[in-house]
Amino acid sequence: MSSIKIYILEDEIITQELLKQTLEDLDFKICGMATNAETALIEIHQLKPDIAILDIRVEGLKTGVWLGNQLDIPIIYLTAFNDEETIKKAIATKPTSYLVKPFNNKDLYIAVELAVSKINNKAQIIVRDKNRKIILSEEQILFAKKEDQYLILHLKDSEKLIRSSIKDFLEQMNSSSFIQVHRSFVINKNCVTAFNTKEIIINNSSIPISKTYAKEILEEIS
Repeated sequence: MSSIKIYILEDEIITQELLKQTLEDLDFKICGMATNAETALIEIHQLKPDIAILDIRVEGLKTGVWLGNQLDIPIIYLTAFNDEETIKKAIATKPTSYLVKPFNNKDLYIAVELAVSKINNKAQIIVRDKNRKIILSEEQILFAKKEDQYLILHLKDSEKLIRSSIKDFLEQMNSSSFIQVHRSFVINKNCVTAFNTKEIIINNSSIPISKTYAKEILEEIS
C-alpha cells in the first residue's frame, strides 16, 4: 500500500466521496477532508499530508487558491471554472496539476502521480562545508542574502555560503516556497513569522521588501 497521504478540500459532498473512493482504490490514504479552506488549513497543519487536492471555489470566505498559497506540499487544483483569471491565480501558486470538473479517473491518477514525482524530487541544494559537501533541503533554508558574487543561506541555527546569483539559486531550487522580495533577498515563504508592507520577519531577522516585488509578495504570503 502507498504511504502517500492525501488531503481533500471539496465542498460538493458527492465529488468529495468520489475522490476519496477513487484514490483509495488506487491505494492512496485519505488523511482528511473539509468543505472550507480555513478549516482545511488547520487540519493540514495537524495531519501533515503529502499532497493536497483543492477545489478552488468552496464554501466560506477563502478560496482553494488562498489555501494553496499557505502550503509547501504539492497541490492539485480541481474546479468547475476554467476562466482565464481563475487559471492565472491558480498557476501563480505553482500547482503540480489543474483538473477541470468533471474529471475522469485517468486524469486524476496522472495528476496524483505527478505530485508524487515532485515529492520524490524534493528541492535541495548541495553546499560545501569545510572539506565536505552537505545537502540542504528547502525547509532548512529560511532566507538567502546576496553578498557580491555569493549568497548567504540563513538556516535555523547556522549560515552557509554559496557562490551563486539569486536567479541561479531560484532556478536550482525550482520551488514555489522561495520568492524574491528584494534585489538582495530571497525568502522561504513558509518560514515567515510576521510581515507588513515594508518588511518580513523570519526567525527574528528583519528582511526589507522592495517596492518592485511588494504587491506579488503580499499576495503570496497573505
